[in-house]
Amino acid sequence: MKKIIKQRFIIILMILVSSKNIAQQITPIEKEKGSKETYVIAVEIAADFPGGKYKLIDFVSHNFKIPAKAVRNKVKGKIPLQFTIEKNGFLSDIKTLSNLGYGLEEETERVFKMSPQWIPAKVNGKPIKSKKIFIIYIDTSNKKKERLYFDKE
Repeated sequence: MKKIIKQRFIIILMILVSSKNIAQQITPIEKEKGSKETYVIAVEIAADFPGGKYKLIDFVSHNFKIPAKAVRNKVKGKIPLQFTIEKNGFLSDIKTLSNLGYGLEEETERVFKMSPQWIPAKVNGKPIKSKKIFIIYIDTSNKKKERLYFDKE
């Protein structure tokens, strides 16, 4: 019984850690004389893909083409992707944080560059620039069943 509870706790913890929002702070911080930058520690409304996480997963699943060299080399792993959601909902600074190789990072970035406009994060009802990390898991170790999978929190 304790083993089952421990396993469930670990699974829940992994799901919670796999996708996170990072934004800018409300309190102005002076950087140089006369210039202020603002950062937000917490947002009222986090940035989101139009239609929510399941629509994002659907978008990625339909547009991601697993490179043949990744299949040939039976690649298995995760591809964390960090990007900025601008105030207008467009994505910028799209970059992968892994190095699985075989064209997987380039394909991940390509798919997110095709992304439709997002719903930006908000503080005090106003859109703000924010960052997000999204993780794609890939498993090409079984030739009959190459697949992408995602956390569905």
